[in-house]
Amino acid sequence: MTTIAEIKKHARAQVRAARTRRVDERPSRDRNIQAHLLDALAKLPCAPSTIGAYVPLPNEPGGADLPDVLARTEARVLLPRVVRGDAPSLDWIEYQPDNPNLAAGTWGILEPVGEPVGKSAGSVVHTFPTCVDVIVTPALSIDYHGIRLGQGGGFYDRTLANRPSHVKVWALVDHEEFTRDVPCQDHDLVVDAVVNDLGYFPIF
Repeated sequence: MTTIAEIKKHARAQVRAARTRRVDERPSRDRNIQAHLLDALAKLPCAPSTIGAYVPLPNEPGGADLPDVLARTEARVLLPRVVRGDAPSLDWIEYQPDNPNLAAGTWGILEPVGEPVGKSAGSVVHTFPTCVDVIVTPALSIDYHGIRLGQGGGFYDRTLANRPSHVKVWALVDHEEFTRDVPCQDHDLVVDAVVNDLGYFPIF
């Protein structure tokens, strides 16, 4: 009998392969994603003072310059750093656009260098800073109910599981990856909106 874990593994492989085939389209798609993201942020009732984001991997929607694009909104931008342990999670560090504080971290992913925001010295509890208004997350696929298929590490699932209700989560994907069904389990993160190369789509 095929398990959900096996179905997810197959779905991830399909998305990654499709992204590889779209490599020539990546720059134009990323510009469209960024434009729709900035437009959606500008239309919020209150301009966000702090935005959580990430540094996209090659072939991952959003563009390597995503943190700089968001920083130009004059919001403070927080980026994640992987924290290893019994329950690996994410710490969040303020990005410095004028002197980019990024270094290759876990799995070669660019991560911020510095002290985590909203975490006391010596604490082993990994929580999402309550100062954040919107967090922009990576995803491999999102279904119409907002269920997110991630890379499989569970970092965002664990870190954002108990986020405050005011923290909105938006996922960036290509339009083909916003789909009717995504294999899911109870712990999978549910997002509030999707931004892709065709527009901004709130989840109701």
